[in-house]
Amino acid sequence: MPSFSKDHSASFGTRCKCFLLITLSLFFSNCFDYEETLTINHDFSGTLEVSYVVPTRRNSDESLIKFLPTLKDEILGRLNKGFFSKNVSLKDYTYQKIVTPETDPSLFREKAKVYYKVEFQELSQIEGAMLGKVQVRKKGNTIYVKREIPTISRAPETLKKDGEKKIYSETLRLLRTSSILFKVNFPIASVCRSNRGDVNLGRLSYRLPLTETIEKTGNNSWDYRITVIY
Repeated sequence: MPSFSKDHSASFGTRCKCFLLITLSLFFSNCFDYEETLTINHDFSGTLEVSYVVPTRRNSDESLIKFLPTLKDEILGRLNKGFFSKNVSLKDYTYQKIVTPETDPSLFREKAKVYYKVEFQELSQIEGAMLGKVQVRKKGNTIYVKREIPTISRAPETLKKDGEKKIYSETLRLLRTSSILFKVNFPIASVCRSNRGDVNLGRLSYRLPLTETIEKTGNNSWDYRITVIY
């Protein structure tokens, strides 16, 4: 059985990180778009609307991004994953195939635009289906939501090799204009507190620049709470 030296292991680890950065830049540059609208009612039931554009496999409807499926059955499986079935069903679902001309310089010519809407009685029913790690807690007439979007890179000051720095810089350039948009609608007669985004009458919106998933270490933690005034 071959043995690996520390230098070999370090080199392998560096290549893995570089590959991850390249993959992220290819997936998210000019071929990724994600928007999520969460509507919460007085009794904390509501709807979740999700739309995104993702690259697909050649001559196939299958998404190249595992956590953003394009097929209806896969979406339902994501909504109802876990030991106990959540009995969540799609109330609306649309799929549109997008094929760019061969002259288009994009690496991924085949993409899919997906939209779906689900209804829930408790927000916790769908916390496993939303982007990132979501934890929901309800106490009285207040709902608490903690959401974390993990980062995938080391801090820039830890990058030592010129090749790694170059890939890091190029990835940031490609992601500079890309973002993920989250919107939360809630009853006007409510009080909302959030550590990120903009809070207006009956609405919370938060746009997460994709560069933050690389430039910042740790998780992007977004915490908010909504208190309904009866």
